Amino acid sequence: MTAPLALCDAASDLAYRVADLLSSPERVAGTAHEALTALPPELLQPAWQPASLLMGHPGIALLHTRCARNDARYAAIGHAHLAAAVAATTDAGPAAVGDLLLPARLHADAHGGYARLLARCAEVHAAYVRARVARLTARWQEHGPGLAADDYDVISGLAGEARGLLLAADHGDERCAQALRDVLTHLVRMTHPVRSPVADGSQVPGWWCAPDRYLLARDREEYPRGDLNVGVAHGICGPLALMSLAYRSGHRVPGMADALRRMADWVVSVAHTGDLGMRWPGRVAPTEAAGESSRPPQELQPPRKAGARSRPGWCYGTAGIAWSLYLAGRALGDGRLTTLAEDAVGGLARRPLDAAVATDPGFCHGRAGVLHTVSRMAVATGRTEWWARADDLAQELVAEYDPRTPFGYRQVVPPSPASGPAPHRVHHPGLLDGAAGIALVLAEYADARRGVGAAEVNGWDAAFLMG
Repeated sequence: MTAPLALCDAASDLAYRVADLLSSPERVAGTAHEALTALPPELLQPAWQPASLLMGHPGIALLHTRCARNDARYAAIGHAHLAAAVAATTDAGPAAVGDLLLPARLHADAHGGYARLLARCAEVHAAYVRARVARLTARWQEHGPGLAADDYDVISGLAGEARGLLLAADHGDERCAQALRDVLTHLVRMTHPVRSPVADGSQVPGWWCAPDRYLLARDREEYPRGDLNVGVAHGICGPLALMSLAYRSGHRVPGMADALRRMADWVVSVAHTGDLGMRWPGRVAPTEAAGESSRPPQELQPPRKAGARSRPGWCYGTAGIAWSLYLAGRALGDGRLTTLAEDAVGGLARRPLDAAVATDPGFCHGRAGVLHTVSRMAVATGRTEWWARADDLAQELVAEYDPRTPFGYRQVVPPSPASGPAPHRVHHPGLLDGAAGIALVLAEYADARRGVGAAEVNGWDAAFLMG
């Protein structure tokens, strides 16, 4: 079926409308801060972090650099957001410097400049990450098994921090290449089984998270023996995606292929299968995962029914997990894994979204992340039957645009027990949950659906370890 030209035009047009709404860094920052501070204190607070790639100016700069492909005036706006991000790193410290690498590199590739900024960011970020790896290694040696998810995850851990290292290493920066090797070596070590001191001494994957490192008391109540996080945002699929991309790009360390295999096979082993394909829980207790990772590959599709906690989105659900498995299959040359990933996306395209995702337009938890995964997979595999689902999701996002709001779209903040059952909607401009991420997805959908350009590597979605 040929995509309705009107839908592609509308999706592309909305990306530029959102970019216009996000054209003033000062106004964007002020509106976001005001909106978020007005939320009830009992809610899990979203964040506006000016120096953050996922929640601040660097991610918004990605949108304007993307729009500048067709309208050069957006390049100056992207530069303005990058300048605001650079200024914000003074308060955020060296941990934020790596978030400049992706948007500055994409802007430089398209428009030149930024050589000194990129060199300085690479130097600072490489030193910061190597020091963090050394601290995590020392902690492991002193305290033994038991991680916190943000030791290694995409949002604030090594997998996310290494995304900028990989980009810089691909452009020849040896400092970042060495720091990336340190990260990969650490992550390979993390995939080896360990003995859990609080799970009856049973053997668990090395990325087991210990209950004494949880930040929330309710996590300790729900997972008194710790847990194994499956998703991309905070789980093992973040390192799986990073290591798969690094492996394909030629950045390899001893044991890396075996580590990829251990992670991928374990992820498949904890899947649920049903009439509408594979799904995954967000987290599993050690007892739920016991023994699964040792099963032979041909038996790694347990015929269990999908659990109620399975999700479709990028952060914890089928969209992000399936794409990570697809990357692993490509890296290892394993058609079994790529087929499983395709089947999972096929099921995702056929079944209705759950209520939480259906009401959220954003990338992390919502429909934008699902749309982008379905579109990327359709392009990568040539499976044209998935475009109908992508069209439906794009139509929903187009219809949801609200020109009366500051950024065109609002983030959906889940309710808490204290705030009542209704979700809250808040103005957020960022990449992860807000308007910039939705706009970038709509722009890419429109081009991919028209067959414009190659979608093998989109550039901006490296922020989510998708390419």
